[in-house]
Amino acid sequence: MTVRGIGILGGTFDPIHAGHLRAAHAALSAFGLARIDFVPAGDPWQKAEVTPGIHRLAMLRLGVEYEPRFTVNTCELERTGPTYTVDTLRAMREAVGPAMPLVLIIGDDQWANFHTWKDWEEIPALAHIAHVARNGATGEADGAVLEAFRGRETAPEKLTETPAGGVCRFEMPPTDARSEVIRKLVRELPFAEAMRRIEGWISPDTAEHILRHGLYGAHRA
Repeated sequence: MTVRGIGILGGTFDPIHAGHLRAAHAALSAFGLARIDFVPAGDPWQKAEVTPGIHRLAMLRLGVEYEPRFTVNTCELERTGPTYTVDTLRAMREAVGPAMPLVLIIGDDQWANFHTWKDWEEIPALAHIAHVARNGATGEADGAVLEAFRGRETAPEKLTETPAGGVCRFEMPPTDARSEVIRKLVRELPFAEAMRRIEGWISPDTAEHILRHGLYGAHRA
């Protein structure tokens, strides 16, 4: 498989955890991508309260620094107002040109809600869609989305043979890691106990940042 193309994995990353990283590694392998761009959301329109971007960005950089094929794209953090995936894809397509394969990586839960995204009909012209089951969640897209993508189903090994327009489901190793669980345990338990319960979910450097800045109500005792 020729190594080419850029994967795009967006999210609040509040905080970055093993589930995000496993999905990214699975996408690298499934599609033969040259790199994955992690795109932390600025003001995500579907989530009312998120940790300030300066901390989410710091944790994200700490979480991906071990893998040279992982990069952080701050375009949404730099944008004012609500952030929409289609705007990010428009900017990335303009930056990389018409020939570079772009693969938007989303969860099956997001695929099920794809019809609610701003200007979703434009996205196939900008990138491929690769959706993956996360935390056991599965979902089928809305009928209008399925109709729009009819005939676009593509085998993983062929997805990056074209710049955009395909759709593919891929698998990732299972994990229980979830951002909301991390935040809840850090808020409710002494920090050492919270980290014991979520061992392997976040990197030691990410954990240190959370404690140092008191994120999620982190406390030692």
